[in-house]
Amino acid sequence: MGGASAYINAKRGAQYHREFTVTRILTALLLATAVLFPAMAEARVVVGVGVGVAPWPYYYPYYPPAYYYAPAYYPPPAYYPPPVYVAPPVYAPPVTYTAPAAATQTRYYCDDPQGYYPSVPNCNRAWREVGPAPAK
Repeated sequence: MGGASAYINAKRGAQYHREFTVTRILTALLLATAVLFPAMAEARVVVGVGVGVAPWPYYYPYYPPAYYYAPAYYPPPAYYPPPVYVAPPVYAPPVTYTAPAAATQTRYYCDDPQGYYPSVPNCNRAWREVGPAPAK
């Protein structure tokens, strides 16, 4: 225990000590009165009504709530890992496709029977290569 709670306990102890001292003084006065003034041989009856008020309080006085310290502050660490840099991705240039050059279509002609392939499927002689068809 420490701090405010020890202070409160010390105050309560002092209050108890003060009450005990007052009680001892009142008891001593009562005994002294009985010894110094002996009672007469007469019988007396005393009936009284009183209000019970003590010279000291029976309640505990108000004490402010105990003070609690805030949690300890720990500064951030002095070492920070180095930053990691990531290289940007490498982009290849787009691939361009070029259409192949228009092939010169070779046509085949047959003399026996006369006609061009594919309208004449079979030729009795060798096929002759002929240039491309005329433009229309």
